[in-house]
Amino acid sequence: MNILWDGPVSFATPIAVLVPFLLLILQLFRKKKERALLFSSTMLLEGVPSSLRQKLRGPILSILLSLFLFFLTVALLRPQRITILPETREARSLVLALDISRSMRANDFRVGLRTITRLDGVKNVVTSFLRDRSEDRIGLVVFGSSAFLQSPLTFDHELLSQIMSQLQVGLAGDGTAIGDGLGISLKRLEAVDSKRKSVVLMTDGVSNAGRVKPLQAARVAKELGVVVHTIGIGPDQSVLSQGLGFLNRERHFDEETLREIARITGGVYFYAGDIEKLQRVYQEIDRIEKTTEEEPAKIQVEELFIRPLTVSLLAYVLYCLLGLTVFRRVP
Repeated sequence: MNILWDGPVSFATPIAVLVPFLLLILQLFRKKKERALLFSSTMLLEGVPSSLRQKLRGPILSILLSLFLFFLTVALLRPQRITILPETREARSLVLALDISRSMRANDFRVGLRTITRLDGVKNVVTSFLRDRSEDRIGLVVFGSSAFLQSPLTFDHELLSQIMSQLQVGLAGDGTAIGDGLGISLKRLEAVDSKRKSVVLMTDGVSNAGRVKPLQAARVAKELGVVVHTIGIGPDQSVLSQGLGFLNRERHFDEETLREIARITGGVYFYAGDIEKLQRVYQEIDRIEKTTEEEPAKIQVEELFIRPLTVSLLAYVLYCLLGLTVFRRVP
């Protein structure tokens, strides 16, 4: 079929290949009605030589009729060129807002038989998370007493991983400015033209620094259409309740505020008491963010029956014209 089209094609109605066989069967069972002149004898015609036109009549008309049937069958097969269009899906924009205050130095994340600091655990988990988000623009904001942009939104996740590996506790101060960290993240996302904008805010403390209140920043995020997922990390602490005589489990971060930030912005709140739970949290965030952006693949179908149909009609018209003029049978 390369004569008619470039590249591979498929056929929508392959059953049409039976058309020539059906026509042949009909031809065999059709009653032939032939015209004839009665001659007392045909011996007088035996010596008359056949002309060139008579010799060419049969082969040429047979070829034209065959071309007509062949290309008509091809047209009835409905050839198509199916193209899967490249995805034009807009990249998701995601900012990781990480707490690097003094409390992140706590050595209570267990890996095998050893323990590591919370920040080292976060580095390991986030680096794996970045490897699974190659199609997204990701930025990095860190906060302590102040908040800083460590990396603008970028597709260079290898560079982002290198920046992550160099983070140290206390670079942004000893306090915890959750509102400022979220505010800086929103400022980077505000000017981005993206269908999906998200922030993953992770902390192990209570907001005790900064100029922006966490819930105030959450309301701004809602106005901007930014979804904020919040993560509280750190193991539960057993505390003896005064006067009640039993142990109570307490967390050293402001869980209520983190839940409210997620609720206001349409995000999800997660708790990660150890590195295994933190890994599951980021896996769940990866699933949530991908699910919300999934789109069906777009397929373009181009009908190609016009060319064979045109050739078929031309062959038939030529067959009729020659059969009625140049190759007309004279009784």
